[in-house]
Amino acid sequence: MTTRTAEEVLALNIESMGEPLGRAFWHLNQQILQLHLVWAQYKQLYGESEETVHLLNETAGLFFMVVQDSLWDTVLLGICKLTDPAQTFQSQNLTIRSLPPLIADHDLSKRVSGLCDEAVLKAKFARVHRNKRIAHQDKTHIFDREAQPLGGISRRRVKEMLQAITAVMNAVNGFYFDSTMFYDDIVAGGDAAWLVQKLKT
Repeated sequence: MTTRTAEEVLALNIESMGEPLGRAFWHLNQQILQLHLVWAQYKQLYGESEETVHLLNETAGLFFMVVQDSLWDTVLLGICKLTDPAQTFQSQNLTIRSLPPLIADHDLSKRVSGLCDEAVLKAKFARVHRNKRIAHQDKTHIFDREAQPLGGISRRRVKEMLQAITAVMNAVNGFYFDSTMFYDDIVAGGDAAWLVQKLKT
């Protein structure tokens, strides 16, 4: 199995896709990998075992509550950033919605644009939380949360949002490299699962 450096992958993307698509794709891919890494930490701590959750509460409940909220909001913000418009006022944003105009092949561009629309639609729940709770403090919601509740976001919904984003990337990757990227298969040493094992000993 050949392992390439990040610089080599960037160069390969540019060679295969051209500029600026190859560069944009590479940077987006790095962000999506990072987002999946954060999501994996959340799942390992809070989404796989009631026994683990009990252990965390017994060890340092307040601390791990802060960690839980921080990881959760980081994932929601990451989803929003990746599905934001390609331009906000005078500022250019690098998001999945930046990709379709950069793709020379008309059919692929149209397909990727449709997948982007699906991802944006699925991300609407995350965007509501960002706009009213995480990035801003919506006064109406704060003053009367029962009358102005935010829609709940489950782990299932987060998974669907991430899958919609990766579908965009894999459409491009499949066209140029005839391969599929498996973002869920990230392996990292010293992760949350390692911490849980240490707490058990």
